[in-house]
Amino acid sequence: MTDQLEQKPESGPSVWDHFAEKLKFWTKNNEVQQFPDKVEKLDAPVRIPWLTLAALTLALIAQLSLEPSPARTPWPGVFLYAAAGGCLLAAVIRKEWTLPDLKPDAEQAMSTRFQPELLLLGVVFAVFAFLAFGSGIFGFLNISLWLLSLVCFFLAFWRREKGIRFSFRAWWINFRDKGWALTITRWTIIVLAVVAVILFFNFYRLDSVPPEMVSDQAEKLLDVNDILQGYTPTYFPRNTGREVLHFYLTAAYMALFNLDVSFLNLKVVAVFAHLLTLFFIYILGKEFANKWVGLAAALFAGIAYWPLVYTRLALRIPYYPLFVAPVLYFFLRGMRRQNINDILLTGLFLGVGLHGYTPFRIVPILIVLGIVVYLFHRPARERRAQAIIALTLIAFVALIVFLPLLRYWVANPQQFAYRAFSRLTGMETGFQNSPILIFLQNFWKASVMFFWDNGVIWAHSVPGRPALEVVTGALYFLGIVSLLIRYYRHRNWMDLFLLISIPMLLMPSILSLAYPGENPSLNRTAGAIVPVFLVVGLALETVVRTILRRLNGIVGKGAAIILVMVLFSWSAGNNFRLVFDQYYTIYRASSWNTSEIGRVAALFIESMGTPETTYVVGYPHWVDSRLVAINAGYPGKDFAIFPEQIPDTTLNPNAKMFFLSINDTENADLLKSTYDNGVLTLYDSEVENKDFMVFFVPPEQGETP
Repeated sequence: MTDQLEQKPESGPSVWDHFAEKLKFWTKNNEVQQFPDKVEKLDAPVRIPWLTLAALTLALIAQLSLEPSPARTPWPGVFLYAAAGGCLLAAVIRKEWTLPDLKPDAEQAMSTRFQPELLLLGVVFAVFAFLAFGSGIFGFLNISLWLLSLVCFFLAFWRREKGIRFSFRAWWINFRDKGWALTITRWTIIVLAVVAVILFFNFYRLDSVPPEMVSDQAEKLLDVNDILQGYTPTYFPRNTGREVLHFYLTAAYMALFNLDVSFLNLKVVAVFAHLLTLFFIYILGKEFANKWVGLAAALFAGIAYWPLVYTRLALRIPYYPLFVAPVLYFFLRGMRRQNINDILLTGLFLGVGLHGYTPFRIVPILIVLGIVVYLFHRPARERRAQAIIALTLIAFVALIVFLPLLRYWVANPQQFAYRAFSRLTGMETGFQNSPILIFLQNFWKASVMFFWDNGVIWAHSVPGRPALEVVTGALYFLGIVSLLIRYYRHRNWMDLFLLISIPMLLMPSILSLAYPGENPSLNRTAGAIVPVFLVVGLALETVVRTILRRLNGIVGKGAAIILVMVLFSWSAGNNFRLVFDQYYTIYRASSWNTSEIGRVAALFIESMGTPETTYVVGYPHWVDSRLVAINAGYPGKDFAIFPEQIPDTTLNPNAKMFFLSINDTENADLLKSTYDNGVLTLYDSEVENKDFMVFFVPPEQGETP
């Protein structure tokens, strides 16, 4: 971040910035001038920013005191954080600490002209698409009507920016004559280093962390396998119902590269979804403040234990933040710039996000709140009609994209709402206390999960520890306090919207009123990583900029570089240990070793057996037999067999193999009495306390599979 002292403009864009600009190519010539990325040079003597450093140090010590330990108590952390907040307030009052400037709101109101004939045509196509989706299956006709409706609606309102025309011929002539010059700047090197670090954390030991699947992954892979076999539903009813986006993207990836239906390939697609989220976090940070905020937010989100763990679990969880990030980006950008194209794209990503993960259903409410916040602030003067129109456009575009699910919802209301309402209402179990009291308790627990306790679910967390490690926890606290102070002093709607977005995106976990023990959970709060790490980026950028402003020349640059490296190294080390040591160890000890059983089953099938003569004998709280089949290379099969079915297996003369729980002595005795020539073996597992029994039955004489 040391280039901020430079008064001269950067010599060239980075690869990251080039890609970001390509994403928003339609607004290149209509961009409101950004605040310059520089730090004012001071002629005054060196002034150490004691208050800022004191606030940062106290916050770090406070969060360190809240790390899990046998004697952990919250009070030292509370007092230290209070002291850090006091130092921060003093730093703000003395103008030592100032958050990066927000970009100004556009002076001209949004144009709402449209082409009524295209709008009418879009509505007609939408009605027919809705009817065609009555089958609950994606087909050529309903997809065509659906896309035509969306295209017509976009064309009815889309504004073509003046001077934005791409000519391939002109580009080719320019490329042929001048070539393509890529300028490497210090900013480019920093971005490439950040990308390398993010890629390392996301792909390192991806095959083994986490090491095993649980039943949720079995459901996901079975759905993916169904798509590969030609089944194309608009909603998957299996396992209380799930949105389809993750399964179609994973199936497309596996089909395109001719890959096996496996846990690793499921993980790879989830990781790419997370990487795309980081890109949107970066451009959101640029939109909210500047490129340094965006880069810091993307970096810390890219190495953080919280998103790394739920991403590697390879469920639908990454699709919550994946669409929260572009929705927030285009919404803030569209309302600030009064640009109808950004508003349309907000609706597009809002609608697509509803096909991703159930907790995303809270985001439409967040956008409504965003419009309400905007209406009560200065930029909305004489633009209230435009704000209401913007909300209407977002709703209509999102509704069109949502059409397949809307049709399923109308036809199957109970199935569609079951997953959410089973937690919100007492439909499965009665409330343990007053719903209002449970809500308030859940709200508090979710609000402090960043500093204290992120829940008890071992599959996607290290139980009992904060959701953020020491460095990001401290920076998050400083950022939140800074935003509160700035909003109190300046009343900018973007600050308030960012602050409100965090509890709103935690709400799917908070609203688990029937099962309060499930709150907080890092899966249902996953969308909050977008504003949370944006706040972290704001705080880090402010700390560094404060040092650069107060300490002149090489002293300031050196101090800033050292501080950034210390904080980054500390955070990276914390996250590395959390993911690749603590989480891995807990997960391995808590999950069943179905991959190990699957390998044994695969060897048996390849040598003398068949999938039809491979069995996992059912036993309470033991392995999921579907996972054994998937790990053996047979997705879609289920090796389960119940004890009463064992005698019928004698009708098959081929070799047989039965897998039994180490505690299932009753069925072991049944197999011995059924097959006199069978051999029972204790398999010594690689994982402690995960041994199992194998009962092998040789083929009848002369029989081969």
